[in-house]
Amino acid sequence: MNLLQVSRSQLISEIYESNKMIYRLINLPKDIQPNISSSLLPYMSMICDGIDSLFQTEDTVVLSSRFEDINGKSFTTLIKNIRASSKLLTDKKNIRTSIKMLNRETKKFHDELVRDYTVEQLAYIQAFGQEDLGVFYYKDKPYANSTQINLYVKPFNSSIMEVGNDVLKFSMQNVMYINGFYNALKGHKLPYLKQEDYKSNVGGEDLTTQDYIYSEEKQRNIFNKVMDKGVSLYLLNMQCQLNFALCILDLIIDEHPLKYRIQLLIYYYSVQAIDFAFSTGNLEDFEEYHGTIISVIENHKRIFSDNAFRNNLFHYNLSTEINSPLSENYFKIMVKTLTSLPLEELLTTVYKEMKIAEKLIKNIIY
Repeated sequence: MNLLQVSRSQLISEIYESNKMIYRLINLPKDIQPNISSSLLPYMSMICDGIDSLFQTEDTVVLSSRFEDINGKSFTTLIKNIRASSKLLTDKKNIRTSIKMLNRETKKFHDELVRDYTVEQLAYIQAFGQEDLGVFYYKDKPYANSTQINLYVKPFNSSIMEVGNDVLKFSMQNVMYINGFYNALKGHKLPYLKQEDYKSNVGGEDLTTQDYIYSEEKQRNIFNKVMDKGVSLYLLNMQCQLNFALCILDLIIDEHPLKYRIQLLIYYYSVQAIDFAFSTGNLEDFEEYHGTIISVIENHKRIFSDNAFRNNLFHYNLSTEINSPLSENYFKIMVKTLTSLPLEELLTTVYKEMKIAEKLIKNIIY
């Protein structure tokens, strides 16, 4: 079995699971659906990009090219850019560059909010501040925030008034692409979905939203005063991703490589961000946590000592040959080959490390 067949087989399996996830999202209460689905945009884009890379037509035209442009950008370009946004600026080695970009985008959002305010409204927010940072909670744990979602949708280059429509249009194209691919294979290479597959365990009462004042330092009511607020916001994005991986994914995806792939990528980038913050001296004032920080970083480096592991998580076009018959679980074999750990053992370790990292960020930024 050649590498392309292995890659395609793994992607097809995850397309089936993602289609099940899509139906579960559709059946969520309408008031909580956007917050969770927005957090999944980079990972749904990753699947769409995988289809493009592994199932090109004979003349090498990608299948996503049949969808119409959004705000002057092709769907093909958008899935690549939004897929890459899952890194949440951790691909930029200079953390100050990332923080400047976060603050710039937050200020842009803040200015858009107050642009049409009356003189009286402007006087009020000058005295009491303008809430410009929304945080979404699951059982009091932050799993997403408006800055993070703004990074995901930044490739649209939309105005604050139009971005919602553009996100909806893009999401629909994502769903049509994945669902169309599934429909072409169901009953042949993929089983049919059952009614019980559409149900999720998400309860609306567990999900809440809180708005905070961030941009105006005098009235700011989020994060402590010990650390630069930009570093705190940078780390909040990682805390949200970690909680999304630990809490939300379990509610909408079954035990499947699709879930493990997303969780492992979130773990990779979140601890990478902690490493950047620590190595640049931004966590110097938290000496009591230095031992934990170093341990988290070192364990992360051991797990990802082989760069091929990260690459095979982020790309469906596998870079390492896997010698196994069609019936085998390729994801398990890939993990064992590249980490020397069985998947179950790796996940036990990673979940433990993610919980430590999430608690660490919580202790540092609040």
